[in-house]
Amino acid sequence: MVNSKAANSTAIAADTYDNDTTIDKHELASLPTKESQPTTDMPEPLVFEPSKEIVELSKLGGLSMVIQTLIASIFTALVLVMPWLIIYTFIKVSWLRIPLAAYVAFCYFDPAVDNGIGRRIEWVRELGIWKYVNAYFPVRIVLEEKLDPSLSYIFGVSPHGILCFSGQVLMGSKRSGLDEALSGITLHPAALHYALIMPLFGAYLLSIGTISSSRRSIRQCLARGKGHSVGIVIGGAKESLHTNRGNRKLVMKNRKGFVREAIMAGAPLVPTYVFGENDIFYQVEHPMLRRLQAWLQTKMMFALPMFYGRFGLIPRRTPLTAVFGSPIFVQKNPSPSFDEINQVHAEYILQLHRLYSRFKPIYDPEGDDLVIA
Repeated sequence: MVNSKAANSTAIAADTYDNDTTIDKHELASLPTKESQPTTDMPEPLVFEPSKEIVELSKLGGLSMVIQTLIASIFTALVLVMPWLIIYTFIKVSWLRIPLAAYVAFCYFDPAVDNGIGRRIEWVRELGIWKYVNAYFPVRIVLEEKLDPSLSYIFGVSPHGILCFSGQVLMGSKRSGLDEALSGITLHPAALHYALIMPLFGAYLLSIGTISSSRRSIRQCLARGKGHSVGIVIGGAKESLHTNRGNRKLVMKNRKGFVREAIMAGAPLVPTYVFGENDIFYQVEHPMLRRLQAWLQTKMMFALPMFYGRFGLIPRRTPLTAVFGSPIFVQKNPSPSFDEINQVHAEYILQLHRLYSRFKPIYDPEGDDLVIA
């Protein structure tokens, strides 16, 4: 059952859970109206601005700006270039074929992919390169209330964006300030299993604490307790096809697996919205192209958006503001019913709408209204 603590009660991939249960078209209207009425007595949010070093670095021009742009572009190219680099090396460098084949096999069977904790390497998260990434994408963190570090949470993160920079820049880097804002909580971003077994790129994701979005991995993570929490980008790859500047459409109506896992573990749900994520790239939109992309997404489990930034694939310099809502507490139930899942899911959507409406005038005044698809 829902026990939301939000004062004015009315929110890299979750494709594993798509269409777990059918949505009740009346579920939003069925919630108690008292729970959905906004109030004006919400406490002031806790705001964590970028560090002074990051702010000063982001204002610099010349060589510093070139370095920031180059490093941000490398982050864009990681997922696009690394697989082809492995293939090219395998074809062209004969003496590396056996070592490469062995490495690819290790990546496929790597136990860290599905162990619920990944292979988090703190020195990777502390590398000096991150300060340039965070200067290019300055991160502001806003908490509606301080979270209890003794609990494990499921953070529902929206939107996905094109390449889900929030999973890397916000949750992967220690320079973002998230570790301080969520002191005592270890937040593991979740990504598709296929992404984590990709040579090189998968190793990078594991090193920043990413875990598989499989049920087994999420359950293992939450079972660890002591603040170990999961960040699930609810809309997954399908949502990336709705990404464009100003577009605020989220894929969530039939995404209920994250709610089921929260109830089974008794883990509070934390609605999370990252302002700026959808403004990093532009996307090419055409009806025929969209049909092809949708077909490919159903066949391959990941999307292929056609996107561009500055001068090609260089991402646009964009501040990211991650807003964390008040937790939605649920009653632990190892076998939740569809009705229970639907009720919590409806409350989550209401809370996400409330969260977006509260902070949009401050951090995204020109963005569209939030649409749940």
